[in-house]
Amino acid sequence: MIENYILLQRIVLTLAVGALVGVEREWRGRGEHIAGLRTFMLVCLVGFLSGIMAELLQSSVIIYITMVFSGLFALVGYAYKAHHLKSFGITTEVAFLMTFVIGLMFSFESVNVFYPIALGIILTFVLVSKESMHSFVRHLKQKEIFSAVVFAIITFVILPVLPNEVIDPGLSNSLNPRMIWLSVVLVLSISFAGYIAMKIFGAKRGMAVTGILGGIASSTSLSITMAERVRENKKILYPAIFAVVVAASTMFLRGVVLATVINAEVGARLMIPFVILAVIGYLFGLKKWRQCSKQTADVSIKSPLALRSAFGFLIFFSLILFTSGVAKNYFGDSNAVYTFYLIALIAGLIDIDVVIISMASLSMLHPLVAVNSILIAAMSNTFSKLVLIRWFSDNKRMTREVGKIFSVMLAVGVVLFLILARVF
Repeated sequence: MIENYILLQRIVLTLAVGALVGVEREWRGRGEHIAGLRTFMLVCLVGFLSGIMAELLQSSVIIYITMVFSGLFALVGYAYKAHHLKSFGITTEVAFLMTFVIGLMFSFESVNVFYPIALGIILTFVLVSKESMHSFVRHLKQKEIFSAVVFAIITFVILPVLPNEVIDPGLSNSLNPRMIWLSVVLVLSISFAGYIAMKIFGAKRGMAVTGILGGIASSTSLSITMAERVRENKKILYPAIFAVVVAASTMFLRGVVLATVINAEVGARLMIPFVILAVIGYLFGLKKWRQCSKQTADVSIKSPLALRSAFGFLIFFSLILFTSGVAKNYFGDSNAVYTFYLIALIAGLIDIDVVIISMASLSMLHPLVAVNSILIAAMSNTFSKLVLIRWFSDNKRMTREVGKIFSVMLAVGVVLFLILARVF
């Protein structure tokens, strides 16, 4: 049996979670819902008490009875709305039943209170995000939905059956199909999260948000898009420069997260140089912010789940991983270090993620070699963005302004590389 002070604590938490959901429903309903703040608090408490009574009576019948009555109440509420208000949505009724279940979870001593609290917060977030979610769905394209479905199949159906062993022993000893695709899934998931956020918020939240989300999704794609927008409308020059710089700076923080997930030691060593570069970029971005008008640009980047892009990334990543593995096995760390740097320099011109994952995932590779290689790739990728901006914007002023900032970042990156190279 739950001790008294724990029982009191759980009762308070039950009412708090019920109130959280109830506040959102009452604010949303404005008189159109029959269930509001007090009703949701009570149904959450009913769920809690039914669990307590079931434990006292050593029978789960009471839980089934209260659950049925809660379902009937939700059904009556839906019938009233449908008949009198001509409203046929069932969101409130589903939330009502989920709140009952959350209250029931609080009554089980074996269930950590974190889980029902987290469920309550997630439920409220889903409810309060109605407009953003509907806006996101309205702007989806058929090919994006198709790509997401295929991506889900590849991830949750094909990934589990892929062999979890090296298929090239004696060569690179690094081509593990399951681990390779798992790494690709990780990269695409991070990029897709930023892409979804951009679809939901768009440029309406300002160029700062656009730059940050673009840096998470794809700083290169955002740079190209902003360059194209400047070619169309020179009035958004400074907002575009600001967004590009913020996105390029966010790329470094994204790289730290990605490297840490793959290899915690590499991520920890990479944190200082990458955070320094990100801070420098953000400081220059703040300086450009003062020159920005309130204008925004319609920013639309390509979905990272496009099948052609996803498989292109897979092939490119496998190639870099194989080449790096061969260099590692045949030359060792000390002799192959310049080979790693050359690979990072070339690959970074196209994609920094492949270098981060390949260098962080190579077993027995010295962490500092991996960090230096990733740093080279980041500098190479920053330079390639400048070239792309010049090409797509055809605007010397934009190229010059971004070039000044990127030149400082590149110079600092070179200094950091020399320092780390001396340490190794």
